[in-house]
Amino acid sequence: MLVVTVAAALQLAACSGSAPDSTENGSPSAGATPEDSRAHPSPETSGEPSSDPSLDCDSPCYGDAETVGTLTEDTVVEVSGMAASVRTPGLYYVVSDEAGTSEVAVVHEDGTLVARIELAGMDAENAEALAVGPCGDDPDASCLYVGDIGDHVGRDHVVVYRSPEPDLDDPPATVDADALEFRYEDGPTDAEALFVDPDGRPLIVSKAPFDSDTGETGTTRLYRGPADGGELALLGEIELPEPEDGFLAGLVGNVVTDASADLEAGRVLLRTYDEVLEYRSPEPGADVASFPDWPLRRVPPGNVLQAETVAHLADGCGYLTTSELTGSIDAVRCAE
Repeated sequence: MLVVTVAAALQLAACSGSAPDSTENGSPSAGATPEDSRAHPSPETSGEPSSDPSLDCDSPCYGDAETVGTLTEDTVVEVSGMAASVRTPGLYYVVSDEAGTSEVAVVHEDGTLVARIELAGMDAENAEALAVGPCGDDPDASCLYVGDIGDHVGRDHVVVYRSPEPDLDDPPATVDADALEFRYEDGPTDAEALFVDPDGRPLIVSKAPFDSDTGETGTTRLYRGPADGGELALLGEIELPEPEDGFLAGLVGNVVTDASADLEAGRVLLRTYDEVLEYRSPEPGADVASFPDWPLRRVPPGNVLQAETVAHLADGCGYLTTSELTGSIDAVRCAE
C-alpha cells in the first residue's frame, strides 16, 4: 500500500451526455497485436480528453464532488472494488482485497453496513474488482461478479466469481457462486478493473507496470474472456492521457485502479489514482469493448486519497469513488 500525505484532487466540471454521432467508432480486434490495435483518443479530443465545462451536452453536466460517507474497517478492511446493485437500487456491494476474502459487504451510499454475504467456495488471493452486469446464461438477469485478478507482479490465471444477484431487501447469509477460471493469452498480468458486456463476458483492464527508475508507466491493456471462463484474449492497448495533476502518477505510475460500465447509457469510467476518465459511446449499441476508441473527457475525481474504486450510481446519473486509505466515499452527481 502506498501511503501519501497530499491528495491530488482535481475539481473539473464536465458534461455527461451523449457524444456527437460524427466520431467514427472502431473496435479493436481480438487477438490483435498491441501495435496494430492501439486505441487512440477520438479526433474530437485532439489527442487529449476535454475538461471544458462549457461543452454542450444532451443531459445535465456533473456537479462538484461531495463526501457522503465512510467505509470503516469494521465493514471492509481495505476496499478494492465497489458496484451498484441492479436488483435493489440504492445499495452497493464492496469487497476487500486481503488474502482469503470470501465475502462481500452490502452498504448504503454513506457506507452504512446492510449485510455481509458469503460467496460459497470463494477464497480469493487478491479480489481487486467488483461488477454487476448481465448473467452469461440469462442476459435479462443481473449477476454479481467478484474479480480475483490482482497481483503486484502478475498472474497467468485468475478467477472471477459469479453469482445471481440476491434479494437485498432480505439478504441471505450465503449465495452460490460459479468460479470462472481464466488464462491470459500473453502471460502474467496484473489488473484491478473489471466489468462485463451485455453477453456476460468479462472485460479486464490491466494495471500497467511502473518503472520507478525511469518514472515511466508501461502499457495498459484490454482483455475479454468467454462468459463461462477460458482464455482472456488481448483486444488492444489503451493510451491513457497524461494526468493534468499527476502527483500520484509520478510516484506509482498512471495506472487504472477500477472501472465501471453503464451499458444502457453507453458510458465507461476508468479510475486512476489522480483522475476519472469517462468514455462515451458515439452511437447507440456500440460494442462496449470498443470503448478505448470512444470520445473521452476528464470528469470530477473527488477528494479521496489513493482512490481505488469507481461505481456508477444506481440511477445512472453520476458515480461514487472511494479511498483505499481512509475509506471515505465521494459522490459526483449530475448538476441540476
